[in-house]
Amino acid sequence: MSTLERRLSTISQAHHAAGHLDSPTKHASVRAVWQGIKREKGTRTQGKAPTLTADIRSMVEKLEGIEEGKKLALRDRCLLVLGFAGAMRRSELVGLDVEDIIENSDGLIVTIRRSKTDQEGAGRKVGLPYGSTPLTCPVRSLREWLAASGIESAPLFREVDRHGNIGVTRLSDQMVAKVVKRAITSIGKDAAKFAGHSLRAGLATQAAMSGASERSIQDQTGHKSLPILRRYIRDGSLFRENAAAKVGL
Repeated sequence: MSTLERRLSTISQAHHAAGHLDSPTKHASVRAVWQGIKREKGTRTQGKAPTLTADIRSMVEKLEGIEEGKKLALRDRCLLVLGFAGAMRRSELVGLDVEDIIENSDGLIVTIRRSKTDQEGAGRKVGLPYGSTPLTCPVRSLREWLAASGIESAPLFREVDRHGNIGVTRLSDQMVAKVVKRAITSIGKDAAKFAGHSLRAGLATQAAMSGASERSIQDQTGHKSLPILRRYIRDGSLFRENAAAKVGL
């Protein structure tokens, strides 16, 4: 459902950009088919669970306690923290090179050079501020991974074998899901409910829970489709200024 919704949104945007006032997606026949699909399939799909800040903190605390395989633990910590703070897609996360990240007094400036919604490679920048907790701080996580790995350029996230040897090729996007599932299992949660997308969904949901504005969340996630982003915002806002909390139950 969400894929079809994105396709319709893209077609509509393309027609508007080309100067056409009417988009074929607004045609009565298209709208009728779309409404029929929603009635038959339902408008909500059961997506993967988001990883919230508490999950990230618990997972990296587990990784911090690992003595054997320390390099792998530092890589996974960096991947989890940057993926969450940057609300990155799997492909964006593993596509990062060291040169794409600049550290300044505010935190990290990450340049995402290409994404699913930016196939021409125009790129966009995302700010990752210093964290209040050392273990979940994006800057510290990156510094410690780079120091341990000795990586100075090219792919940031690479294979690490059981002896701590660092590979030269970048991780596949499927590995992001494996890292998330392994880490979420370590804190006693059901890995089947989580995936690589849980990091991206988690930031949007947690930010909404914490009162961040829709605009600031969109700036961080890079969502082109507001309806899709608003699903996470709605989920994260269910108990913020909740009417039932005001009636004295």
